[in-house]
This record gives sequence, structure tokens and C-alpha cells, in this order.
Amino acid sequence: MSDIKLNTIILAGGKGTRMKSDLPKVLHKVYDRCIINYVFDSCKEAGSNEIYVIVGHKAEQIINHMKDTDAIFCIQDKQLGTGHAALQAEKYINDDDYILIVNGDMPLIKSYTIKSFISFMSLGNYDGALVSAVFDKTPAYGRVIRDSHGNLSKIIEQKDCNEDELAVEEVNIGLYCFKGKYLKNAFSKLDNNNAQKEYYITDIPYHIIQEGGKIGVYMIQDASETQGINSRADLSVATKTLLEDTRNLHMESGVTLIDPENTYISIDAKIGKDTVIYPGTNIQGDTIIGEHCVIGPNSNIIASTIGNNVVIETSKVDHSKIGDNCSIGPFANIRPKTKVDNSCKIGRFVETKNTIIGENSNLPHHIYVGDTQIGKNVEIACGVITANMNIKYEKNTTVIKDNAFIGCNSTLVAPVTIGEKAIVAAGSVVTENVSDKGLAIARSRQTNKENYNN
Repeated sequence: MSDIKLNTIILAGGKGTRMKSDLPKVLHKVYDRCIINYVFDSCKEAGSNEIYVIVGHKAEQIINHMKDTDAIFCIQDKQLGTGHAALQAEKYINDDDYILIVNGDMPLIKSYTIKSFISFMSLGNYDGALVSAVFDKTPAYGRVIRDSHGNLSKIIEQKDCNEDELAVEEVNIGLYCFKGKYLKNAFSKLDNNNAQKEYYITDIPYHIIQEGGKIGVYMIQDASETQGINSRADLSVATKTLLEDTRNLHMESGVTLIDPENTYISIDAKIGKDTVIYPGTNIQGDTIIGEHCVIGPNSNIIASTIGNNVVIETSKVDHSKIGDNCSIGPFANIRPKTKVDNSCKIGRFVETKNTIIGENSNLPHHIYVGDTQIGKNVEIACGVITANMNIKYEKNTTVIKDNAFIGCNSTLVAPVTIGEKAIVAAGSVVTENVSDKGLAIARSRQTNKENYNN
């Protein structure tokens, strides 16, 4: 494929009325990623140079969602069918290009499949090709009609089929590739003489054949890859398929899933061998988990990096980093921008946010630290909080240096620094810096009233 210039058109302008949603269909999520992101990434990984996304219904939402990609957007002001949608990218099509056209609602299509399809078209010297599939239960897709020699004759949308055509089990799944010259010529011949009064992309292969072109049909072996999404039920089926495939890949790579059906793992996650995942655990985004870890039950790990030999029990780790040999939880909440170094304990009902915790430090239970820099070998006792916001809603930093000890039920009012080997006595409210090796006692002297409750 090195001599092929491949560009892609993704059809993402439909209303998706059966979703009954305020969101465009392609922005619904299959587990932790939007449908359009799966399709876009597969096309990119398959070697697409430029990707044109056709948007129409609530176009601004899709454009905003994909603003960090290099997608080129084409607006379909009126939704007049799939052929009309693809036509919106006509000005970008060169005669010698290979133009991949894919429905934007197929999140399970793999880049490997797209590469194989393009190779099939190239090796067969076809002027265009389409992907077909046979399902256990034939979906409401267009039927692939072949001639007596087994070659493609035409594609007929289900609504336009007669009884004999409806009996055909081979269906068109909405993935095509055409040579640019032939595609542009076929655009000029499209009409809306059909039950839907729309311009069908499925008519393009027919027009190419009529002009003497050669169309190939690539029958995919794993029909589950081609599942389109038109309803919430379809969305659930695609999600189930994706999760099952992902779980199997991890188990084949040496990860133990105690209850696979109740474990949820993103396709972007990487997990080391001999790690054990307990049920109810969600691992989302581009999370990396090391070897010999124990995760769960009922833990959420979101776009975080977890080292080796880490235990995370019934806790949440969100956009953070945990070093080797750490213990997290139960019921800890590690919020974004937390970095925990090696051999730390973050215990029961501890919450952190935008905090660095040095090696071998211990936060055992019922603690909140936010916007805090904690050194090595620090011990923070039960009930401690760092008060990081002032009355102007400005966030300030607390610094706790190496080997310090913070007594229980203390409040450190930022900005404040606790020196090396310093001690903060239990029950203190600290508003001033504490020197190295110093002791801070910041509480009222106890007064007893005799016979007060007579």
C-alpha cells in the first residue's frame, strides 16, 4: 500500500432519530469513547492521509468534540442521503486517490480490516470495492445482489427490496473504497428515484459498473466488527462486544480477571502480567497498570499510570500517577494531578488533589490534601486537612518536607510550609511556617469549668 494515497470520508451527518437523544448519534459512547473516535482512529491507523468528516445535524457539537484532531469538516446543510453526504467532500478528491468511505456509526471496525480491504482492492485492480457480511440474523441493511458469475450487480436498500431480494443474506455494511476519478464521475449520475427520495451512496458501485468499471466485494469474516448503531439497543450490543474482546486480549496476555463479565476495560488500557482485577472495576482511558498488581473490587481507574506491585482496593484514581509498591484504599479518592511515589500508603477515606507525595510517606485514613507537596517519609495522622482555598477562591500551596509528622485533626492553612523533621501537634490550626525540626502547637489552652453541668 506504500504507493497508494488513501484519503477517507466519514459520514457523520445523520440525525440518529432512533437514539432519542439531544446528542448527535456519533457522540454517544461505547464504554469510554465516543463512536466517532473509534472510527476516526481506525481510519487513521489504517494509513489515511486526510480524513474528511461529513457533519450536518448538530454539526457544531461534533466539530467541537474533535477540535484536537486533524479532521477536515464538510458541512451537509440538508440531509439528502448518504450519496449527497459523500458529495460534500468532492472538491478534495483527486483522480488518482483511493477514497475510503465509511459510516460514522461503526465503532468496532478495526484498522487491520481496513488495511486488508484496501489491499484487496489494490491487488484485484478494482476501480471500487465494498465490504459485505452475513449475520446470524440479517439486519435492516442493503442487500448485495450478485450476477450469475458471482460478481456484484447492484446494492438495493432494504426499503426498496422485493421479496426475493429480501431473502438475500449478504448485506452491505457501509464501508467502501473508490478510485477518485470513478467516484467523481458517479456523483454526477446519482438521483433520488427511490422509496426514501434520497441520494444513495449504494448507487455509486452500480454507476461505476455501468461505465465499464470493475467493482470488488470483500466479505468480512467477523461480522461483529461491522455492527452499526442506530438505537440504544445497538449501542449496548456494540459495547458488550467491545468489552468482551478487550477482556479476552488481556487474559491472553497474562492478566487475571476474577469475574470477566463484571470487569470493564478500555481498549486504550495496558495491563502487565500477573495483575489481578476483581469484579466491579472500571479501567478507562489510556491507563497503564504494571505487573503483579491487585485492583478492586469496585475500583475506578481513569487515564492513570499505576506502577508494579500496587494494591488498589475499592478506590478511585483519576488522571494521576501511582508508583511501585503502593497501597491505595479502601475508599480513597485520588483526584487529578496527584503523583504518589514508591512505597506509599494512601488509606481509608483519604482524598488527594493536585498533590505530590514523596517516597515512603503514609496517609493512613480520613485525610484531605489538596495543592500540596509532601516529601519523603512523611507521616500524616487521622483527620488532617490542608486548607488550600482562601476567601477569594484562590488556591494556595502547602509544603510538607521530608520526615515531618502531622498530628491528628490538624489543619494546615495554605500557603504554609512545614520543615524537615518538624512536628505539628494534634489538633493544631497552623497558619505560619514551621522550621526544620520545630514543633508547632496551635490550639487554645484547655480550660475546665468545675460543676458546670449541675
